[in-house]
Amino acid sequence: IIKSAGNDRTDIGDGTRPPDGPYDCLEPKSVAKNILTIGAVEHLNSTYTGPDDVIMSEFSSWGPTDDGRIKPDVVAMGVNVFSSAVANSGTTDSYASLSGTSMASPNVTGSLLLLQQLYSNRNSGRFMWASTLKALMINTTKEAGPNPGPDYTYGWGLLNTKGAAEIILNE
Repeated sequence: IIKSAGNDRTDIGDGTRPPDGPYDCLEPKSVAKNILTIGAVEHLNSTYTGPDDVIMSEFSSWGPTDDGRIKPDVVAMGVNVFSSAVANSGTTDSYASLSGTSMASPNVTGSLLLLQQLYSNRNSGRFMWASTLKALMINTTKEAGPNPGPDYTYGWGLLNTKGAAEIILNE
């Protein structure tokens, strides 16, 4: 299961309870153990040259989980994503630039499906186990943010579909 991290980091609350964020503002559904939780970052303005190229969105919810696990798992582009906009317009032929972790999650979903297809084409129709796909994704991410290694803001890093595909191709 791929789940968006949520867009609650900057919520100020309504006064009946403490405001969310910046840390520990993931909703309960986003911290389940065996799901992939996806955060949203800005579009890279150029080719990735290092962790500073990956700019966190102003809204993406951050971990940790209550038991200290890394969430989100990875981040992907989720700001100003050109997408179908049926929900916003009420028509079936409308497009708009939308932002949210709900834009980053389809990015990851489609990328992982393409990796499964590549793997299947090279392995007699077999697919990777979910745990194998998650390990491939995490181990090929690009470093993101100011701190080396995984953290509660960028997770394990920026999704790197090309790097994961190269691992499959090079077996």
